[in-house]
Amino acid sequence: MTQHRMIEARREELSSRDAEETVAFVSEMYSDNALRFWAAPPRCRVRTSAMVWGEVIATEIRSTIGYTCQIAPLEDHIYFERSLRGRARLRGGGHDLQQHRNDLTMFPFGVPILADCDSHDVNLLHIPYAVLVELAAESGVDPGGFRFTSLEPRDSRSQRFWGRLFDLTHHELTAPDSPVLTELVVHNLTRTLAAAALAVFPNTTMDLHLQPGPGAVSTSAVQRAIDYLQANPARPITIAELATHAGTSVRALQNAFRSQHDTTPLEYLRRVRLDRARTDLRAAEPSDGYTVAVIAARWGFTHPGRFAQLYKETYGVSPKHELGH
Repeated sequence: MTQHRMIEARREELSSRDAEETVAFVSEMYSDNALRFWAAPPRCRVRTSAMVWGEVIATEIRSTIGYTCQIAPLEDHIYFERSLRGRARLRGGGHDLQQHRNDLTMFPFGVPILADCDSHDVNLLHIPYAVLVELAAESGVDPGGFRFTSLEPRDSRSQRFWGRLFDLTHHELTAPDSPVLTELVVHNLTRTLAAAALAVFPNTTMDLHLQPGPGAVSTSAVQRAIDYLQANPARPITIAELATHAGTSVRALQNAFRSQHDTTPLEYLRRVRLDRARTDLRAAEPSDGYTVAVIAARWGFTHPGRFAQLYKETYGVSPKHELGH
């Protein structure tokens, strides 16, 4: 079977209950930012816990103090947040936002933020900003012109959807000893979260107008891309990486796949992974502990029910029937 690299998660956790220690702890935590305390009761507490999965981080912050912090501009990651308790106010980049219990927000990228926090408990997901830029480019947006225009979901329906996805992702990334969070699974979770963020939080991809055509792509360039997908199905391949390997632009490669194969490059990769999952299912020995869910997750299919449905639609039999045959 193809070997899938597991990501070694790293937990970082700090906590304090004494007022003086708490002030020192928070000052150290925000050492790169200007910090001013205005409420630190004698029996206050601060705890921060982070699970680091490569470039993706799931964080929990629990606090009973009040402080103002000048947060330096985000440079590599973008933060998405759910408020659990208390309140906060974020100002910067033309935004002025009040946060209360259960609010879902994001931190603006590349601008300093002034945050006033009062007994604020939050969960955070940090994902590479480059993933969002790449997905925006797949939609035809110039990477240099991509930006979010609001820190809140665009409507109540989007907010409910984002809340469910955020909570599920945060829960899975903070669960101890996950047996299926391989490099590929974490990569796909990150892209799913980023793609959802582009649909939920107002941004420049929502205002995309018709642009000049991307030009023709040769059959040989598409074949180079296909050969690359076939040779590296277990790797978290991006559309930008694939276009570079094929020697063309992202938009041109997408159009060529649609015209020549009636699909997209990433959908083609999904088909390749499904075929490799089928090979692994047939070669598996159930007595060795292999299950449909484990093999599906190995190839990036994290929802067993959807995997089973896709499998049956493609091959005409259930994956459970194929296991060990």
